[in-house]
Amino acid sequence: MSDPQMPPPSSGDPVATTAFDLRAMASLLAQGRHLRNASLIVLAATLLGLVWPDAGADAMPAWWLLSLCAGLAQLYYAVRVDFDARLLAALADHGDDADAGLHAARRLDASLIALELLPRDRAGRDWPARWRGARGLLRNQALCLLAQLAMLVAAYGRVWL
Repeated sequence: MSDPQMPPPSSGDPVATTAFDLRAMASLLAQGRHLRNASLIVLAATLLGLVWPDAGADAMPAWWLLSLCAGLAQLYYAVRVDFDARLLAALADHGDDADAGLHAARRLDASLIALELLPRDRAGRDWPARWRGARGLLRNQALCLLAQLAMLVAAYGRVWL
């Protein structure tokens, strides 16, 4: 039986987002740090292949360059994901009441607009849209890492074969 004092969750309602929801999404986005660290290792191996002539003597330079480009794209997404994770964690620390989601959304939009990081026409999105965007950034970060790794394996694979 449901608690009569607890309002039912409604998707798309900014008030239905709690500080716990903000912390949960921040924790999910914080996993992007592991992707970034793995990418830095792959990036180092890529740079080794580009700089050290014996490491990639038989490899096609295109694979090295594609791996480098994928690594740089991954770093771009890593910065964005980490920024979102830190913003959500900060918002979660400033309210646990029932209106936390509504106030957090307004504060977030106002701050981002003031810093010119968000166009005014994008303000006021609901939390499900924000969650989709944040998960999309994390997914793109993971895809860039996979592409980076695939290009590195292709480059070194030609050396090993």
